[in-house]
Amino acid sequence: MRPLLPALLALALPAPALAAAPYAGLEWRPLSRGDLAWVLEGDSTGLLVGPDDGFVRPQLAPYAGAWVTQHVGLHASLGVARLTTTSWAGDVYVQHHWGVIRPAFDVRVALLRRDDPRPSPWLFAGAHLDAPSSRATSNGYTQEERDAAREAAALDRVRLGGVGGRIGAGVDVQLLPAVRLGGQWALGWQRTLFRGADPTAITQWLAAEGSLLLEVHWPQKPAPPDEAAPAE
Repeated sequence: MRPLLPALLALALPAPALAAAPYAGLEWRPLSRGDLAWVLEGDSTGLLVGPDDGFVRPQLAPYAGAWVTQHVGLHASLGVARLTTTSWAGDVYVQHHWGVIRPAFDVRVALLRRDDPRPSPWLFAGAHLDAPSSRATSNGYTQEERDAAREAAALDRVRLGGVGGRIGAGVDVQLLPAVRLGGQWALGWQRTLFRGADPTAITQWLAAEGSLLLEVHWPQKPAPPDEAAPAE
C-alpha cells in the first residue's frame, strides 16, 4: 500500500497546485477612504475598532498567497483590532472589551503567463468579513446589570460587524528576481448595520481606491509537461 500513496496524492492534487509559486506582499492605501473626513462627519462607530475606524483596515496591509497556475493567484490577509479597558473601585472591577477580526481574500487572474518577462496585468476580485466581539464583565454586577451589559454588548456587535468586497485591475513589474512592484485600482463595497446613533440602520459604502504593492516571490517550481511553454 505504501508505494501507492504518492500516486494517489498525485491524482488527488491537480498539477497546477503542485507547481504553486508562493508570494507575500504589502498593500499601501494612502488615505484612500478619506478617513479624516469620515471621522469629522461622525460616521465612525465610536468604539475605535470598527470597520471604518481605521485600525482593523490599516493603510499598510500585509498579505500572502500563491500563484496556483500561470494565470490564477490566490492570497489572503488578516486585520485585527482589539480594545480592552479595566477600571477598579476597591476590590470591584469592571472590564469592557471590543474587537474585530477581518479575514479577507483576493483572487487574481493574470492576462499573461507569470513567467513572461513583460509587465504583468491582472484582474482581481475579493471579499472580507468583519467578525465582531464585545463583552462587559464585573465581579460587582447584579443580575439586572449583567442583563443590561449583555444587551449593550449585543448592540455593540451590530455596530462593529459587516461584510464587503472589491473588484478591480492591477499590474506589476519585476525589479529583482524575487521582488515585484505594482499598483492596483479597485471598486470597494462595505455593508454594515450601523449609522450614527441608530445601531439598527443599514449602511452601504461604495468607493474607488488605488493602492501600491510591493511583493516578494519565491522561486516557482518547474511546470508540469502539459503546462510548459511550447518549444519554438
